[in-house]
Amino acid sequence: MTPMVAPSDFPAVEEVELLWRIGLFSSDDERALRRLWRVLKGQTDDYLDMVLGMVAAYPALATTLAATCRENLGDSMDGSATVRRLFREWLSETCHSPQRLSWLKRLYFDLMPERSAQKMAAELPSFRYLIALSFPLIATLRSLLAGIELAPQEIERMQSALLKAILLQATLLSKLYVKEGFW
Repeated sequence: MTPMVAPSDFPAVEEVELLWRIGLFSSDDERALRRLWRVLKGQTDDYLDMVLGMVAAYPALATTLAATCRENLGDSMDGSATVRRLFREWLSETCHSPQRLSWLKRLYFDLMPERSAQKMAAELPSFRYLIALSFPLIATLRSLLAGIELAPQEIERMQSALLKAILLQATLLSKLYVKEGFW
């Protein structure tokens, strides 16, 4: 799929705030994400390994993401230090400041630098994967959290908060793929 919108066209602050409200993101979600980070801080490599295992089960997804990592990072998806650092940073920022506009813009611009639509189409994961990966990231998290002494409601609360944050990020990144006027 060819991205249709210039990457520099980041949504207005009002649009981003409205998305958070529509997604029912609350102060309880913020607290749940901070708690999640305290639980996962020392386990981000385990979480990434689980996610990469899930990705490896789908050859089309593994190929797409490996190509993206090689092009953008100069690395493969084999658990390199760069991939691990970026995953840890993404998870930390998502848990600590999911609504901070500077973080959301950085995610949008740094991970998807400005380039031609043709080059973006070759480098970015297909749009369908952007959305489809949201739930597997959460499901993978459940099995990691199940090994920790947490109440089931607390695990559910953390998963729900992370899913909301991931879906907003996917929604913002979808602007790179959607024809102008349709986002």
